[in-house]
Amino acid sequence: MDRIRSALFTFATNFLVGYVLGRLLKDRDAGVRAGMVLGSLGAVASWRLSGRFDDVRVEPTSEPIEIEIDE
Repeated sequence: MDRIRSALFTFATNFLVGYVLGRLLKDRDAGVRAGMVLGSLGAVASWRLSGRFDDVRVEPTSEPIEIEIDE
């Protein structure tokens, strides 16, 4: 999933969770405010972290050490 779609999906999911929780605890306005806050935070985090976990390849930084053992 690309960066924009990931951020939009995360915003929608977090908005829904915040809206439902705010609506249950107070009223519709509190639900919308909580949804906007959680959605925005989630979208920003998703935008910032996108692509960081895709490339799990680790490049060696130095040559391997070879140890000779005389028997």
